[in-house]
Amino acid sequence: MSMDLPLLWHIPLSHFNEKVRWALDFKNIPHRRECVGADYLFKAWRATGHGTLPILFLDGQPIRDSTAIIAELERRYGEPALYPKDERQRRHALELEDYFDDKLGPSVRAAIILPLFQENPDLALRVLTTGMPDAAYRNLRRLRRVFPAFYRFRHKIKAQRLQQDRADVANALDRISHELKPSGYLVGETFSVADLTAAALLGALLQPPELQYPLAVTLPDSLRQYWEDLARHPAVQWTLEMYRRHRGSSAEVRRDKTTGSAKSV
Repeated sequence: MSMDLPLLWHIPLSHFNEKVRWALDFKNIPHRRECVGADYLFKAWRATGHGTLPILFLDGQPIRDSTAIIAELERRYGEPALYPKDERQRRHALELEDYFDDKLGPSVRAAIILPLFQENPDLALRVLTTGMPDAAYRNLRRLRRVFPAFYRFRHKIKAQRLQQDRADVANALDRISHELKPSGYLVGETFSVADLTAAALLGALLQPPELQYPLAVTLPDSLRQYWEDLARHPAVQWTLEMYRRHRGSSAEVRRDKTTGSAKSV
């Protein structure tokens, strides 16, 4: 395999990163992944002028933002398509993508991480370093006195907004149920970027079996109770079904450290 494969800078736990990983895997695009740690902010700024992930390098050029990345993947790798061919349906799918990005994504993050920081900051660090080498947790733990405050500031997470954030998650679940078509999808007759976005942004919270980077810790009772409360919503079962039907296997290509050759995961 050529080293000119697309390269994804990602954080395993992040639901916005899961959105891009899913798109790459759905289109079966061989790619490499580089897991970045707590210092990603500086690397991302150097690469794109913005301190956000995911970043996908195509032909050596960085593309930031999950929506822009998927748009470029659609342009270069048209099939299987994530954008509906019908123009009206395409507009609606993109509108839903924006809605879930703006409302569901940030609210899911706050609904998970804020209670963890409040109840067990060390456990929160272990959750945030899910899928990373042990050194990532040890390095982050050195910053445990300042990192929670930085993380909340970075992502605009406020304790007084927790109930509103959880209400926004519930509203997004209601929106999924309202938009759902007889086909079982949000737009038209087939799986689209709207379905992928809604399901991917709920993945870290719901922990479906198909998730490639599952949590390796036991969450506190309060979060488990929150999950059980959500599980009664029909949109949660729909999300788990989207993972069963469409998450598929990873298209990541890794380097064999002993031989230097590339191999698919």
